Amino acid sequence: MRLLHLHITLAILLLFVKISVAGEGENQVMAAMLYNFAKFVEWPADSFSSDSGITFCIAGKSPLNNPLQQMQGKPVKGRTVSVRQIARPDDVAGCQILFISLSEHGRLPVYLRQTNHRSILTVSDLERFTAYGGMIGFYEEDNRIRFEINPEAVQKSRLQISSHLLNLARRSRQ
Repeated sequence: MRLLHLHITLAILLLFVKISVAGEGENQVMAAMLYNFAKFVEWPADSFSSDSGITFCIAGKSPLNNPLQQMQGKPVKGRTVSVRQIARPDDVAGCQILFISLSEHGRLPVYLRQTNHRSILTVSDLERFTAYGGMIGFYEEDNRIRFEINPEAVQKSRLQISSHLLNLARRSRQ
């Protein structure tokens, strides 16, 4: 049964990956992909307090804010999603997933230093994000949203990404 659920979730994720990019729809696709990424990542037990949910943080001004707010309260792996806007790199404590928006390009090195060796999945649509040390980077190819994963950055953070998700991604190196 669990394997069937995994295959269904993977099929949904593939559907989102293959959707053509079209303005506002692009933001919905990326938000849905972030939500689905959470299903394929394992955080160390010390990443959560005993009763905490899973916190998606958004750094900077992002068009993903509204679509991610729609994820508020949804379940992921027995935890409830909460969404939090953060204004500074010092605010990353308590985040399990951190989306770094284009508006934070100038502060990217500071955000990556703040998340270094913490169990926070970093995601962005900044160009060359994974090459700079981010974990998952969105990019557009053939009018479709795709993603790449930096396995070295993931490993440093003590996160484990499912091989199913890794097989869907392009691999990147720092």
